[in-house]
Amino acid sequence: MKTTYVTKKMSLSEKEKQLVEKKLSKLNKFFTDEATAALTFTVVREEVTVEVTVKDHGVLFRGERSAVDKMMALDEIIDLLIRQVRKNKTRLSKSLYTEEPDFAPWEDGEDDFNLVRTKEVFLRPMDLDEAIMQMNLLDHNFFMFLDSDTDKISVAYRRKDGQYGLLRSEN
Repeated sequence: MKTTYVTKKMSLSEKEKQLVEKKLSKLNKFFTDEATAALTFTVVREEVTVEVTVKDHGVLFRGERSAVDKMMALDEIIDLLIRQVRKNKTRLSKSLYTEEPDFAPWEDGEDDFNLVRTKEVFLRPMDLDEAIMQMNLLDHNFFMFLDSDTDKISVAYRRKDGQYGLLRSEN
């Protein structure tokens, strides 16, 4: 697994990077060799926030935890990612693996998601500012729209830090 590191307001020594690589090796049995992991370490006050995003064949797995110790947060994220993979084993095996992976399925819960509502929306062309204004008027956390600049379906969303983000389709 190829790993990239991003640190904000801190740095990682080579020894710490080796320890992180060792901890991430627990995930190797769940992902292919082409998988990439992006780790972000951020210090806020006395806590370290660790974000791990693993991408394998277009499927994303993400975990974020805050703790006093960065390695404790990383351990929690690795456990979380393992649970995510096991819980979604059947669906993932169709897209990630050519043969059945070597791990036990998630035992609690059903295999299918419980879809309780479907909503159709009319996507009218608008710019990002108008989409954010519309999202705020509706008091929603996200808003899907047709970007008038790119003619692509996009989603504006409110981040946990109060800022805004944008998801844009590639095709």
